Amino acid sequence: MPVVGSGGAHFVRTNFRTSLPFNMTSSTSQRTSRYAPHLALVILTLLLAMLIRVYNINRESFWADEGWTLLLSKGPTLSDIVVTMANDQHPPLYFALIHYWIELTGNSEIAIRLLSTFASVIGVALVYRLGADLFGREAGLLAALILALTDNDVMLAQEARHYAQMAMFAVASTLFYLRYVRHSTRTNGIGWLLSSIALLYTHYLGGFVIIVQAIHALLFVRPLRRLLDVAFRGLMIAVAWLPWAYVFIGQSLWRYQRPIIFQSSLPNNPDTYSLVRGDLIGYQWGITGGLLLLGLIYVAYRQGNARFSLRPLLPTAYLALWLAIPIISIVAINARFPILTTRNFLIVTPAIAVLIGHGLMNLDVTARRLVTVALVFVSLFTVDAYFLKPPWRQVAQDVLQYRHDNEPILMDIWVDEFALQYHFGRDLNTPPEQLPLVGLTTWRETYHDEFFPRLLTYISDKDSFWLAYWGQNKDGLLDFFPQHGFTRTATQLELHRTEQIFVYRYDKVPEQPQATYGDQLALMKTQTDVMGDQLRVNLLWKARQKPSVDYSVSVFVLDQNGVLVKQDDSSPLKGSDPTSGWAKDSVHFDSHTLVLPAIGSQYTIGVKVYWYADPKPLVVTGENAEYYEIGKLELSCPSNGGDYATPVSCEWHLT
Repeated sequence: MPVVGSGGAHFVRTNFRTSLPFNMTSSTSQRTSRYAPHLALVILTLLLAMLIRVYNINRESFWADEGWTLLLSKGPTLSDIVVTMANDQHPPLYFALIHYWIELTGNSEIAIRLLSTFASVIGVALVYRLGADLFGREAGLLAALILALTDNDVMLAQEARHYAQMAMFAVASTLFYLRYVRHSTRTNGIGWLLSSIALLYTHYLGGFVIIVQAIHALLFVRPLRRLLDVAFRGLMIAVAWLPWAYVFIGQSLWRYQRPIIFQSSLPNNPDTYSLVRGDLIGYQWGITGGLLLLGLIYVAYRQGNARFSLRPLLPTAYLALWLAIPIISIVAINARFPILTTRNFLIVTPAIAVLIGHGLMNLDVTARRLVTVALVFVSLFTVDAYFLKPPWRQVAQDVLQYRHDNEPILMDIWVDEFALQYHFGRDLNTPPEQLPLVGLTTWRETYHDEFFPRLLTYISDKDSFWLAYWGQNKDGLLDFFPQHGFTRTATQLELHRTEQIFVYRYDKVPEQPQATYGDQLALMKTQTDVMGDQLRVNLLWKARQKPSVDYSVSVFVLDQNGVLVKQDDSSPLKGSDPTSGWAKDSVHFDSHTLVLPAIGSQYTIGVKVYWYADPKPLVVTGENAEYYEIGKLELSCPSNGGDYATPVSCEWHLT
């Protein structure tokens, strides 16, 4: 007698070890008409999965791992990428794909991350097909819905990393393996071969899925002739990966000699296990864990009574192995070689979704519907897995809103420097390698004892630079700059969780000021930039004595008749550095931006200092004037030779 689940899927028991479930009860036309509503639900589930993964995909900056993705995949050729990956710690397939994906779609955050998004949604579709093959269409639909709402899968679908692709190929390899075990067709064999090879060349954790298949085949595939055929196909997969096996051995030998590689690994302890549990089955783990275990058996309801069975073993045994072997192996290996991160467990998330889908099908209809609605509601309105990324997009903006001309930018932010490089390049529309960006972590790893001498050589001829800093000054970097003539003149702050990320500006302060404002302030240096229709004026102030009030600085533009046309008034650095907090002889950076007038030919740029309660500005010493003239600004428009159909491009020039 066949074991019948409550969803109506029928399991042919001609051979428990080689057969998989399929429906034999309806004619083709009947199945087509009955399948149409179900197909609509599948499509809606996939659309929901896509919507959830695209929603807020650009909310956060690129982070360290995504910066590494861009670095490792830049090429420029496929062979360059392969060589680069051979010197890294991962196989090359994803990085080759993302290289050509960027060439096709562009290098915006959204475009780059969408490759993972599409892989994740395809993975949801494959989980539906896997669940439908194993336990019936309704179980497949529930499995797809669970995976569509799984926060860990959603989170990694919004990152430019290879985990979503790994999970997708893991499901594809499993699907074709189980189909090949049932029907040894050419299509199933080729599908199993190609998806398994792609899995191994995407992430080494994919090897656990191949191991699961080998163990499962040894236990369940019969007769011997079929087992030998499956073993031969598995051997072909191993042979296809063999060229990279030598590289993998080399990577493993030197991987742990570089802390920069494995610094994100987690220790084996209860807190880690709790974190992993939350990422995999949510913080409502009592319900989801119970459904997962229920998915390992079969329940049939007859006249209100439930009957339990472990048969057929092939589907549930495979899923149990898929779940257990990677988890146990990762935890065991992590005791000696750090590899445990929550994202690595995405390799088992599809198995969990299918087991939960089957567990739901083992409930009676009313309970199944109530529990499914509850799970959907909780999944939509709670977050079980979330990784807060450092705000590198904002850090880049903190620098670029004030940065003058070609000032260097130093980055001492550990492995996140490549992510910050990306945001600088995006904002300036310039490849990062063409910008004066210096990753101090990379320099330390490259130059060792020569780090500080090389850094001194680099900054010695510079008048100013910026430093993005996220550290503890262990090697005395922050003491190094004052020792060699640089003064910190501005500090901006961004928060990441409870940690502080600083943006510092350093200047060589001139010995003599350009102008003095009474006995209060000295204007030590000015910088002007024209950016399209905007004028940015950077100022360097020195307190001649401790100011008694909060002065305002006015940067303005006068026309040829001395009439005010544009101005920007605020306390220094947009109010974030009031003068009442300045100490005597301290030096402070300030910046003002104005929108330039659209007409006219010549203007004067001036700076004055005043207190809001006193209408009379501070007098510029020696000039007996209320403001200091920085320079002239001219708008030049080349002649079009009387051809009014030819547009004229006017440009601003500073004199």
